[in-house]
Amino acid sequence: MGCLSRRGRARVQNWQDAGPFSTWKSWAWGTDGSSGNHAFDEYKAETLRRLEEEQKDFTAFLERLRFAKDKAEFDQFMAERRNRSSSPPAEEQPST
Repeated sequence: MGCLSRRGRARVQNWQDAGPFSTWKSWAWGTDGSSGNHAFDEYKAETLRRLEEEQKDFTAFLERLRFAKDKAEFDQFMAERRNRSSSPPAEEQPST
Protein backbone atom coordinates (compact mmCIF):
# COMPACT_ATOMS: atom_id res chain seq x y z
CA MET A 1 0.00 0.00 0.00
CA GLY A 2 1.37 3.35 -0.97
CA CYS A 3 0.16 6.84 -1.55
CA LEU A 4 1.73 7.08 -5.00
CA SER A 5 -0.12 5.98 -8.08
CA ARG A 6 1.40 3.31 -10.30
CA ARG A 7 2.67 6.01 -12.66
CA GLY A 8 4.08 8.03 -9.74
CA ARG A 9 5.89 4.99 -8.37
CA ALA A 10 7.31 4.28 -11.83
CA ARG A 11 8.60 7.86 -12.12
CA VAL A 12 10.25 7.67 -8.71
CA GLN A 13 11.80 4.32 -9.63
CA ASN A 14 13.04 5.71 -12.96
CA TRP A 15 14.53 8.70 -11.15
CA GLN A 16 16.26 6.47 -8.60
CA ASP A 17 17.55 4.13 -11.31
CA ALA A 18 19.00 7.03 -13.28
CA GLY A 19 21.64 7.63 -10.62
CA PRO A 20 23.58 10.76 -9.82
CA PHE A 21 24.12 11.77 -13.45
CA SER A 22 20.43 12.26 -14.23
CA THR A 23 18.97 15.72 -14.49
CA TRP A 24 15.92 17.06 -12.72
CA LYS A 25 14.36 17.76 -16.11
CA SER A 26 14.01 14.11 -17.04
CA TRP A 27 12.23 13.36 -13.80
CA ALA A 28 10.13 16.54 -13.67
CA TRP A 29 8.97 16.48 -17.28
CA GLY A 30 8.77 12.72 -17.77
CA THR A 31 11.34 10.36 -19.14
CA ASP A 32 10.04 10.19 -22.70
CA GLY A 33 10.68 13.93 -23.29
CA SER A 34 7.45 14.54 -25.18
CA SER A 35 4.04 15.54 -23.94
CA GLY A 36 2.43 14.56 -27.21
CA ASN A 37 1.67 18.20 -28.00
CA HIS A 38 4.21 19.73 -30.37
CA ALA A 39 3.40 23.35 -29.43
CA PHE A 40 3.79 22.62 -25.72
CA ASP A 41 7.03 20.71 -26.30
CA GLU A 42 8.46 23.71 -28.18
CA TYR A 43 7.36 26.04 -25.39
CA LYS A 44 8.90 23.73 -22.80
CA ALA A 45 12.19 23.49 -24.69
CA GLU A 46 12.39 27.27 -25.12
CA THR A 47 11.54 27.88 -21.45
CA LEU A 48 14.20 25.41 -20.29
CA ARG A 49 16.75 26.96 -22.65
CA ARG A 50 15.93 30.44 -21.31
CA LEU A 51 16.15 29.27 -17.69
CA GLU A 52 19.50 27.59 -18.32
CA GLU A 53 20.78 30.81 -19.93
CA GLU A 54 19.54 32.85 -16.96
CA GLN A 55 21.21 30.42 -14.57
CA LYS A 56 24.50 30.75 -16.47
CA ASP A 57 24.22 34.57 -16.42
CA PHE A 58 23.40 34.57 -12.70
CA THR A 59 26.34 32.28 -11.94
CA ALA A 60 28.64 34.65 -13.86
CA PHE A 61 27.16 37.61 -11.95
CA LEU A 62 27.84 35.91 -8.60
CA GLU A 63 31.37 35.13 -9.69
CA ARG A 64 31.96 38.82 -10.56
CA LEU A 65 30.53 39.88 -7.18
CA ARG A 66 32.78 37.45 -5.32
CA PHE A 67 35.81 38.66 -7.26
CA ALA A 68 34.94 42.31 -6.55
CA LYS A 69 34.54 41.56 -2.84
CA ASP A 70 37.83 39.66 -2.75
CA LYS A 71 39.58 42.51 -4.56
CA ALA A 72 38.14 45.14 -2.20
CA GLU A 73 39.25 43.12 0.83
CA PHE A 74 42.72 42.63 -0.62
CA ASP A 75 43.03 46.32 -1.53
CA GLN A 76 42.00 47.26 2.01
CA PHE A 77 44.59 44.88 3.44
CA MET A 78 47.34 46.30 1.22
CA ALA A 79 46.38 49.89 2.10
CA GLU A 80 46.48 49.11 5.82
CA ARG A 81 49.80 47.35 5.39
CA ARG A 82 51.30 50.30 3.49
CA ASN A 83 50.05 52.73 6.15
CA ARG A 84 51.53 50.60 8.92
CA SER A 85 54.96 50.33 7.32
CA SER A 86 55.18 53.96 6.16
CA SER A 87 54.33 55.53 9.51
CA PRO A 88 57.21 55.68 11.98
CA PRO A 89 56.81 53.55 15.08
CA ALA A 90 55.45 55.40 18.07
CA GLU A 91 58.09 56.20 20.64
CA GLU A 92 57.56 54.40 23.85
CA GLN A 93 57.04 56.63 26.84
CA PRO A 94 58.65 55.51 30.08
CA SER A 95 56.15 54.50 32.66
CA THR A 96 56.22 56.37 35.91
